[in-house]
Amino acid sequence: MVSVIMILPGMETQLRKIPGFCKGGTTIIGVENQVNCEVIVGYKSVYRMCFAMACFFFLFSAIMIRVRTSKDPRASFQNGFWFFKFLILVGITVGAFFIPDETFNTVWFYFGLCGSFIFILIQLILLVDFAHSWNKIWVENAEESSNKCWYAGLLSFTVLHYALAFAAVVLFYIYYTRPDDCAEHKVFISLNLIFCIIISIVSILPKIQKAQPHSGLLQASLISLYTMYVTWSAMTNNP
Repeated sequence: MVSVIMILPGMETQLRKIPGFCKGGTTIIGVENQVNCEVIVGYKSVYRMCFAMACFFFLFSAIMIRVRTSKDPRASFQNGFWFFKFLILVGITVGAFFIPDETFNTVWFYFGLCGSFIFILIQLILLVDFAHSWNKIWVENAEESSNKCWYAGLLSFTVLHYALAFAAVVLFYIYYTRPDDCAEHKVFISLNLIFCIIISIVSILPKIQKAQPHSGLLQASLISLYTMYVTWSAMTNNP
């Protein structure tokens, strides 16, 4: 929420007053074509907010290494001291805004690129696990109660996910491939569509079903829908 506020047009005037935050007043040193600072200053503030959050959570993750029980003395840092943790977070955040511009944005951009890739992978793993548990529970309920409604529910959600994903692909081709020479978006949309088809086929192969009896099209449909969301998110930031 704070990051969203930081990119609002009304915040730019205040952010530009921070010493060294926007060198040169109207342009950013080292950036080709002399990008207007009024356009990018909001995103620079988001970089610093995310940098502060990353430092904060990395610090506490390091403190919690090898903590396996709440009885460990270090567990109190995780479950308490909220006032002091809030002060630490605020302090790191304020300090991040005074980091000299220079190469910070470029370096942090690559950190963000790698971090976002790892974050998406973790999200995919969690989604697959969620869909697997969902499918397993509903199939077990259907077998125990002899109620076919559970199977109907699984089929309905699977069809819904695929329908939404297919609709997204159609809309992408309509709204994100203009002008006609916009080949980059066409390539990404087509590749992601092909990947979704591949994972759907793989999910119902006999060997996969034998190794994972509860795997199926529900997981593939959910991942396909999520893939279309990520595709849309990427294209909206690169119109």
